[in-house]
Amino acid sequence: MTSQAPNDTIAAIGTPPGEGGLCVVRMSGPNAFAIADRVFESASRPSECGTHTIHHGHIVDPRSRERVDEVLMSVFRSPRTYTREDLIEFSGHGGMVPGGMILGVLTRSGARLAEPGEFTKRAFLNGRIDLLQAEAVGELIRARTDACARAALRQLNGTCSQQIDDFRIKLIQIIAYIEVTLDFTEEGIPDMTPRTFLDQLRPVREALGRLIKSSHETRVLRDGVRVALLGKPNVGKSSLLNMLTSRDRAIVHPESGTTRDTIEESVDIRGVPVVFVDTAGIRKTSDRVEQQGVIRSRTELEQADIPLAVFDASSPPEDDDRQLVKMLSGRTAVFILNKCDLDAYDPDAYTELTEDNRWIRTSAKHGEGLENLREAILETARFDPAGFESGLVVNARQSELLDQAKTSLDRGIGVLEEGLGAEMAAVDLRESVQRLGVLVGKEIGDAVLDHVFSRFCIGK
Repeated sequence: MTSQAPNDTIAAIGTPPGEGGLCVVRMSGPNAFAIADRVFESASRPSECGTHTIHHGHIVDPRSRERVDEVLMSVFRSPRTYTREDLIEFSGHGGMVPGGMILGVLTRSGARLAEPGEFTKRAFLNGRIDLLQAEAVGELIRARTDACARAALRQLNGTCSQQIDDFRIKLIQIIAYIEVTLDFTEEGIPDMTPRTFLDQLRPVREALGRLIKSSHETRVLRDGVRVALLGKPNVGKSSLLNMLTSRDRAIVHPESGTTRDTIEESVDIRGVPVVFVDTAGIRKTSDRVEQQGVIRSRTELEQADIPLAVFDASSPPEDDDRQLVKMLSGRTAVFILNKCDLDAYDPDAYTELTEDNRWIRTSAKHGEGLENLREAILETARFDPAGFESGLVVNARQSELLDQAKTSLDRGIGVLEEGLGAEMAAVDLRESVQRLGVLVGKEIGDAVLDHVFSRFCIGK
């Protein structure tokens, strides 16, 4: 790792912008107490306060001695802090103006405005957390459901990091033994056969494979599932959207073509964030505005993780219905027979359009079949609630490195299985170790760190 822990003092507002009851301004670094001594007016001098204590006082401008805000000062002394540096937090009145004024006093008194994620970056650089844990902080902040937050917390406690580091250490031990046997062939060191190495490497590969497999569920938790409601006009797409989201989000009217643009709404289904997109009815039309809506519907079909094809079961299939089924050829979709509460309901006329068995019968008007539809969405998304219990909250960086580490390990095992020699397998094993090291932040450069922490908010 090329980055070194910084030696300056940073400050930032740690609470969201806007009106609120409180505004927290935090400061971390070697000069935190010296700066606080200059700006905090109280019976307690910050540099003399004990760690993990709270003190009442005022922030004053050191030039004019004018009081800026009444605050509570929380004192945290190194190394028992979030950053492992001296850290002070001032809790003042909510709103952007009081917090901005406090921050201005701190920066004029020697602190520097923190960059996005710099407090967490310092926690990483100072060895309090590894890179996987640091990224988990960001995932926790961005979590959209309780399940997302719980998954991020599991990663933050270091269990996943320890598991990956165990893989890495095991591979390093095997590489070391290979090198020892090559360098000291005449020193009486027992020679390990390829089978012995394979017996040690295969369990590592299997465990790494399970971790990669379980990462799918956490990726669904992190990114959510985009679900597009598709169908000809007036089949009940907007009614379904309103029922699924428990909101009158889309206009519902007997007249066809009331939806001209896409409408999005996010909901939580058993801990999974699902974005439903209501689209304009797909049909041939001479109306230029409606044509634009149809174009956007086709775009949503391409972008959706799961298409929901909605059909009106109260009337026989038409050419537009058959065209929609044709458009979905090769896609994993869920087919919905809506308006099943009406007397003219004829399911066979529709189910014969496709060989797919994923037909859900619903009545958007009465809310029937919606639970079955929710289950079908999770099943189609291949989400297993038990799968994310031990998985990483995987982002693109982590996913790529996991795949690369396993690919290199697979190559090394293949070399041993083909009898090409342990020294050749060691080349691939070293590459796998390097990828796992980058994953947890043991071998990483400044550019990667800057990219990871640039996605954080300022003040975290």
